[in-house]
Amino acid sequence: MAVRMSRGFVVSVVALYALGAVLILAPEPAASDDASPIVSQRQLVAITPVTPVAPAPVDSAALERNAFVRFHEAPLTRLLRRRSRSADTADQIARALVREANRLRLAPSLLAAVLITENPRLEPASVSSQGATGLMQVMPFHAGEFGCASDDLLDVEANICHGARILGQYYRRTGDVHTALLRYNGCVASTNTPRCDRYPGKVLKLAGKVRRELLHYAETRAN
Repeated sequence: MAVRMSRGFVVSVVALYALGAVLILAPEPAASDDASPIVSQRQLVAITPVTPVAPAPVDSAALERNAFVRFHEAPLTRLLRRRSRSADTADQIARALVREANRLRLAPSLLAAVLITENPRLEPASVSSQGATGLMQVMPFHAGEFGCASDDLLDVEANICHGARILGQYYRRTGDVHTALLRYNGCVASTNTPRCDRYPGKVLKLAGKVRRELLHYAETRAN
């Protein structure tokens, strides 16, 4: 009985070794075509295409505000001196424009563009055939309406005060710069105002040019 058990034990051990050899030597099952490969996180990052991020658009209005905060009216003074026969008058105009722009929360470049469009030579005493007066060509019936320090439309600061506040009032009413400029120009369909619908585009184009010059000034002074 003992001999038979020993032989059985030996047989069992041999059988187990044989089975182990079969399992070790047996080839691995082939991966099916639809099996998903295992990719590490690092490999995934490496092979994932990177979408370029476009740079944020430059806010030129903010840059203009910063230029005036840093340099006050100096950027505008330089520009206006090239148009005026009097440096003192150019300085006075620049100060008044910046002051009214801050009060009305309008860009100085816009107010300057309106003034230059209305009065390219910056002549405070100019009067049109229709009676529009001064730097911003304000009609006399507006004098004294806007709480300006003076109602003398031939005075540099009073004229700019009236003109800026007229434009500011139209902008608050309409919420649209284009429409506000049309109203400032008194644009109505008549023989007295031919092609007046072009006025906003002309002013806004000039405002863009003025802004670029102001920013160029600030950039050169900052370096």
